[in-house]
Amino acid sequence: MVRLFVFLLALLAATPGVAKPLVVILADQRGVETTDLIAPYAVLAESGAVDVRVVAPTLAPVRLMPGQAWVRPQTTYAALTRRPDVVIVPFLMPAYDPSRDAWLRAQAQAGARIVSICAGAETLARAGLLDGREATTHWYELNRLAKAFPKVRWRRDQRWIVDGPVTTTAGVTASIPASLALLHDLAGDAVMRETAARLQLPLPVQRHDGAAFRVGTDAAMSGLAGWLNVWRAEKVAVRIADGFDDLAFATALDAWSRTNRSEAFASRSATSRHGLTIIAPAKPPRAARTIDPKDGDPTTALKAIAAAYGKATARYVALTLEHPYWLGQ
Repeated sequence: MVRLFVFLLALLAATPGVAKPLVVILADQRGVETTDLIAPYAVLAESGAVDVRVVAPTLAPVRLMPGQAWVRPQTTYAALTRRPDVVIVPFLMPAYDPSRDAWLRAQAQAGARIVSICAGAETLARAGLLDGREATTHWYELNRLAKAFPKVRWRRDQRWIVDGPVTTTAGVTASIPASLALLHDLAGDAVMRETAARLQLPLPVQRHDGAAFRVGTDAAMSGLAGWLNVWRAEKVAVRIADGFDDLAFATALDAWSRTNRSEAFASRSATSRHGLTIIAPAKPPRAARTIDPKDGDPTTALKAIAAAYGKATARYVALTLEHPYWLGQ
């Protein structure tokens, strides 16, 4: 009996551990949309069930858009030690890069699942990865991309669309439920639900009324009013320190930088609880307002903006983020 127990222990020790799925999120030093990048990272990293890395051509800081902050990539394409199981493509500047497109096609051919966030769909379309597939993107970009890429069957009725090994999402904040849905596929329902609960996020809902997102009179007036006052926009510090909540930081920085009445910046350089390093401006502006992000649900930031500048401004921000707050939800 003792010999059998020792044998089983030795066998267990000799069995290699099962590697977690490797998910890489692409970044580019020329710019990347803030929530597009950080939301998938934060959700997947919080789960503990996925190995997630931010990958860029070099380790130089990447500019987050909008807002004043940079993120440090965690590895480079050249330094990846194994092929990723999933590649996530945020809205990148520029959308087209021949070497990036070739790398993406190689990952797809090797069997990786490819996920675009928001207008990152243009990068996939330019790489030929959406031809013959159903896809979605940010509501504002959809008509333009439909004309440019007629081989793609563009849709407006879902926050994310899965067509075989390719997933695309609607605008910006769709990255959060889509990341939870991806986590469900990678690690199961229980892990997804536990992760959503810890991050204080609602469970993902796929249905979407994308056609309701359009520039009407109220949105045009809110945007115009903001632009007329942009010269006196408030400087808003988003307070962070080591161990900060990366998702809460991202949604605050993103939302407060879209009001046309304020510009947000990272209060200092710090590393999140999930190991993501944010770099603040070398010379931070004088803050007229300081925000302490509480949770990663974009509704929290939108409600704070409504309290500061009125609901019309908050709805305008929700329109740019393609968030259900625009629909009164």
